[in-house]
Amino acid sequence: MHRRLPEVTTLLVLAIGIVLFAPALDSGTNLAEPVGADVSALDKPRLVFDRRAGRLLLEGTSASSRHEDALLQIANSRFAGSEVVADLRPGVVLPDYWEPASMQLLHALAATESAVAVIEDGQARIRGVTSEPDALQSRLASVRRSLSPGMRVVDDVAVVGTTASLDELCRLNFANAVTEPVAFRQSSAELRTSAYALLDKIIDIANDCRTHRIAITGHSDASGDEHWNRKLSRARAQAVADYLVRGGIQPQRLTVDGVGSAEPVADNATAYGRSRNRRIEFELR
Repeated sequence: MHRRLPEVTTLLVLAIGIVLFAPALDSGTNLAEPVGADVSALDKPRLVFDRRAGRLLLEGTSASSRHEDALLQIANSRFAGSEVVADLRPGVVLPDYWEPASMQLLHALAATESAVAVIEDGQARIRGVTSEPDALQSRLASVRRSLSPGMRVVDDVAVVGTTASLDELCRLNFANAVTEPVAFRQSSAELRTSAYALLDKIIDIANDCRTHRIAITGHSDASGDEHWNRKLSRARAQAVADYLVRGGIQPQRLTVDGVGSAEPVADNATAYGRSRNRRIEFELR
């Protein structure tokens, strides 16, 4: 199923859905989540291809070392210029379609700008964005022919116009996600649980826009001692950064600062103004 979205402005609603799609495809599991060293070859086979800005992840169950070599050959030829990260482990008992269907699915991924594709027992799935819908459909047809009878390909790829670059999408996604303040306990750098949903959105977008850095700046109102205000504003920005790092964002992609009350956005003479001035600002760089 395709959704045609030819203009950049129409991507605002789509954007968050694209970068936050992993849970919708596999409830409770992020499609790009590392398999981990404790995975057994006897576990249910699952293979994930995750293409995001400048990076391609191949992760999960392979049919053999020959199969792994073939996937890497496709990755290096079809995704030239991308960093290829492979975390593949041979399975024990795999269906006959596993090798050909997965190779065709990786070919299909090359016709997208950003997407995640999964093959597992029962179906293959792909979700993301493409500016080459005809090429993608032709390659997905090959995937379907490779699968066993009764299996299906779940196709949820949005079609974007060539004027909508991934950099623009990242910036639109980010601006559209940060629409509420980060909540802290009073006079504290401890995050309230209500802040987690927003920060989780930022983690997902940062994972999708891996060439970008994020600047996190804490601000306070003008009440009390300014030295304390600066200290608290920086501690709050650091608490946000720590949460993002725990969510998988590399620390070197984050910069942290606290400026106290030096940059107000509202009148400190009113309670409403002070509440607006106590804030965390994010900038995608």
